[in-house]
Amino acid sequence: MANKKVFQSPPPAVQVLRRPRPVIPPSYPQPASVPTEIHYPSTDGKPMADNSWQARTMTGKYDMLSVRYGPDPNTFVGIDMLLYYTKDKPEDVVAPDVFVVFGVPDKDRPCYKVWEEGRVPDFVLEVASESSAEKDLGSKKDTYEKMGVREYCVFDPQGHLHTPRLQLFRLEGGVYQRVTGQGDPDGPLTLTSETLGLELRFEDDRLRLWDPATEKYLLEYAEENAGRIAAEQRADQERQRADQAEQQLEAESLARRELEAQLAALKDKLR
Repeated sequence: MANKKVFQSPPPAVQVLRRPRPVIPPSYPQPASVPTEIHYPSTDGKPMADNSWQARTMTGKYDMLSVRYGPDPNTFVGIDMLLYYTKDKPEDVVAPDVFVVFGVPDKDRPCYKVWEEGRVPDFVLEVASESSAEKDLGSKKDTYEKMGVREYCVFDPQGHLHTPRLQLFRLEGGVYQRVTGQGDPDGPLTLTSETLGLELRFEDDRLRLWDPATEKYLLEYAEENAGRIAAEQRADQERQRADQAEQQLEAESLARRELEAQLAALKDKLR
């Protein structure tokens, strides 16, 4: 048995399974990132005024200046509007109580963007309140000075926030200089606004605007309407008096003609 041959069958052929190569999709250029649009809100969520003194002064001066510049299509008068003064930086914003800009269209706006309009305000009025008094002569004044606002006026309608209650600053050499008052010491405090061509007067415990050209105070809408109504009433009264006078003359003329006719008839009888 030692010489017995052992026969072995050959091992089965081994098949190697190859995984298919992954199909790599062609590369495409990545789309350019879309810039995020910067939002400039039209409101800061704060009330227009803190109290009735501030509200009455703001709306009154806005009315006066709107009436004055209403016929000019290239003068804009704003009230409590957000004003953005640096492009792409919506945090650089102020909200002037009342402001006037010459050389821009008089149209409605959600807000005022200096770089789009091409002009900063020429005149700004801030009406003091407890929440704004510290900023009026601090950060706000500095901001308007850097922006290049030619004249900046601060008025304290309550009487205990600023001394003096009416102050006007004019830009000279890039720096605000306080405008000194003029007039009779016993009369109203008067500050001349070269930008508006008006006199700002502190009189009867309020801010009034005097026009030296017409020698009249600017009026609010209510005062304008009251004056117009009074003028119309006077005109109606004059017309009524004229009609009554004309009717009286006609009655007298008719009575005279009747008397003349009676005298003529009496003369005919006597003949």
